[in-house]
Amino acid sequence: MPIDFKKISQIFYEASSSVLLEHEVYALLQLAGMKTPEYLFNAKGRQVTEKDLSRFPSSPVVLKIVSPSIVHKTDVGGVWFVEKDLAEVNRAIQDMLGSVPKKYLEWIKRSEDKDHWTEWTEEAIRDDILGVLLCESIDHEHHGFGSEILLGLRTSREFGPVVTMGVGGVDVEYMAERIKEGKAVAIGAAHLLKKDDVLSVLEELSFFEKFTGTFRGRKPLLSADTLAAAFDGFLQLGVKFSSLSAVEDIVIEEFEVNPFVISKGKLVALDGMCRFSKNSHPLEPRPFEKIKHVLEPKTIGIIGVSEKMNLGRIILKNILKNGFPAENVSVIKPGMEEIDGCRCVPDVSSLSGTLDLFVITVSADQSYDVMKDIVELEKARSVIIIAGGLGEKKGTQSLEKDIKDLLAESRRVEKLTPVVNGGNCLGIFSSPGRYDTTFVPDHKLYALPREGARQEKLALISQSGAFMISRMSKFPNIIPAYAISIGNQIDLTASDYLNYLKDRKEADVFAVYLEGFLPGDGLVFARAVKDCVNRGKKVIVYKAGRTPEGKAATASHTASVAGDYWVARAVLEEAGAIMTEDIFEFESYIKKCLFLAGKKIHGKRVGLVSNAGFECVIMSDNIKGDEELELAHLSPETIQKISEILKPLGIDRLQDVRNPVDTTPVADDETFAGVVDAVLKDQNVDCAVVSPLPMSPAMQTLVPSKHHKEDLFKEGSIARRLVSIFNKTSKPMVISIDTGAIYQPMVDMMEAEGVPVFRHCDEAVRFLRKYIHATRRSPAHHP
Repeated sequence: MPIDFKKISQIFYEASSSVLLEHEVYALLQLAGMKTPEYLFNAKGRQVTEKDLSRFPSSPVVLKIVSPSIVHKTDVGGVWFVEKDLAEVNRAIQDMLGSVPKKYLEWIKRSEDKDHWTEWTEEAIRDDILGVLLCESIDHEHHGFGSEILLGLRTSREFGPVVTMGVGGVDVEYMAERIKEGKAVAIGAAHLLKKDDVLSVLEELSFFEKFTGTFRGRKPLLSADTLAAAFDGFLQLGVKFSSLSAVEDIVIEEFEVNPFVISKGKLVALDGMCRFSKNSHPLEPRPFEKIKHVLEPKTIGIIGVSEKMNLGRIILKNILKNGFPAENVSVIKPGMEEIDGCRCVPDVSSLSGTLDLFVITVSADQSYDVMKDIVELEKARSVIIIAGGLGEKKGTQSLEKDIKDLLAESRRVEKLTPVVNGGNCLGIFSSPGRYDTTFVPDHKLYALPREGARQEKLALISQSGAFMISRMSKFPNIIPAYAISIGNQIDLTASDYLNYLKDRKEADVFAVYLEGFLPGDGLVFARAVKDCVNRGKKVIVYKAGRTPEGKAATASHTASVAGDYWVARAVLEEAGAIMTEDIFEFESYIKKCLFLAGKKIHGKRVGLVSNAGFECVIMSDNIKGDEELELAHLSPETIQKISEILKPLGIDRLQDVRNPVDTTPVADDETFAGVVDAVLKDQNVDCAVVSPLPMSPAMQTLVPSKHHKEDLFKEGSIARRLVSIFNKTSKPMVISIDTGAIYQPMVDMMEAEGVPVFRHCDEAVRFLRKYIHATRRSPAHHP
């Protein structure tokens, strides 16, 4: 049944307050195609009639107090079950109207928010009660713990409308605190999650199989499609009544059913609440196409350069050091004609023409005046504001707002208006642009000279400049295409850079550190992530600012159960981002994703190979988690081939060939590599984790020494052979070298050849899980 949006809109427009009463919620649900109990609103002072009671098919009848203020009805004696008898029903209604005001006042006095309600009296509460709702008593399924469902929609600041589903009733808070994230609550952004993808999100829920499967021999309680249809209905409501849409001026701020129960194979909504507003704020188009002037300027201007070595002078030297022509740089420096070979002018008005990029390195309290001159005189197409403290130090918030207003007004009148990066940022490094506006000299980042450093298709985007340069110093052998410190996002945001770079060949891997989103920009970022993944690119995200799920929650509220961090994580994962747990994982995944660029992903069937039994067990233990791999079933031909490879060393007599393949420590370089090659060539294998424990005397794994005859660098060593196999296969393959420091040269040699190497086998499996899972969310990579 299609949703009747026209009549739903009418409910909102005719509502007496911004919170729908429960019978209005029931009406909305029915118009959305969802089942509710039979109900009748009986206004205060009205007597129920026999005709009224005839609407209810069974006894007892449920009575619920109706008041805009009383949300937790059960806590204050506002829910009664009475026999379907006219006299009994009318008597119960009068008793409820008489007793609830006193109980509600007592409840207020016990509540944590009692100071907010000091004005309430019994008389005021009585006046606030509108009547009593009569409801059909629903006979529903009870199958132990977690038999009810919560379904909610709320408007989030970052992603707009977000829908969540989890265990409902009184179990919701208990489940949220004890079940692994991603299993207790399903989360989807209404503007992003498509109907065809809903089922894959719900399948992760802890109760999904209990409700939709043949649990303990009984038939399914309801179909998976029924569950998905309810979730999709809330998604549609979210999109229609969204704060980010110009379609309606009604915004659903929070809409929740707790619980839905299962009755005769149907979901029936028992209790619901809906809060709404009448203002929407559609997203303004972003000027991200102008980012070309930021990242690849032909001309640069800078202010704040001293004759001595100050911050501005370091930035100027870094700009020139990377090959940017001095003749294309203009410095605002009164009283000087040139500095470091660059032309000086006394002020902004003296600049010749319009520059592509202007770098402001003066203090926060001077930045607005410089920006005002640039905007009014149309002297730059893009600006980087370095100023620390802008918008953060007391007294600078108004300066940040003034700059935003300045840009908005200039764009409104269609003047040439720059896009702005920062403030409070550390600058930008751009290999294609041949410049560096960070104020950290190379000798403070890397051990010089950087021999062997190679250009990679990496864009590092960070809200924190310190975080950005800390990561760069961890990768002395990697030269990123871009390293962008976005700071306060006064204008340009992380999503703008993703949207600009998603079609550029210079970047295939995006590593993003985020602390928060501007209003609505989380949704824009998630869409940009999805576009990047659909183009075969990888987006790795470390999201800071995490909060425990549901700690300050009322048990019945979805918004609290979902938590802001878990909403961001769920939405970005659905978009295809690889969400990292910690900084170490973030750093590690950057290199591994760069090295796996170009590999083809056709499925999640993994082949595992080691020469140590414990590693085979540990790798197998780690193929399932929030994301899952499947152990590939090796074909008979592959099993026969591996048996032949193992036979000369007698390994075939020690154990049968199965996945994971344990070659035992007897396997030498040629044998181990032969097994790996055979596994990867099997059509049943989509990817592989290979973990040669290098202490085996049969393998060449050490650097040359007078103490032994090994040489890991010579042709035929296991390291050389694995590099060759990695370069030839089109399938994702990662290596684990789970040993001490003496084997670091083996790791370094393979990584120098672009092979992803981990130092623990479980870590290697977990990475491949996330890598395959994120990529397979994209339709472009489905087998």
